[in-house]
Amino acid sequence: MGTQLRKRAAGIGLPKIGLHDLRHTAASIVIAASVPLAVVSKTLRHSNLAITVDLYGHLLKDSAGDAVEALAATLNHADAQWVQHTHPAACDIALQAAA
Repeated sequence: MGTQLRKRAAGIGLPKIGLHDLRHTAASIVIAASVPLAVVSKTLRHSNLAITVDLYGHLLKDSAGDAVEALAATLNHADAQWVQHTHPAACDIALQAAA
């Protein structure tokens, strides 16, 4: 199958393309589409997640920032809920001042 792929690619003027190249391309596309890395790893049949991270971790450069933002938003929400629950009068005053 790999030989056939290379012949057809050469026949239409494409550079050498191997099955492994297509595998990497597919993995890169699904990672860019935010498919969880554990799902990508299982799909590629890697023996463990570390292999996937080693090969494709560079594609996750924004993940750390996204994780920090998600954690901050969650903590801010929890903090607001706690303040509202423990100090409802203060929340009413803040809402009135904002209006």
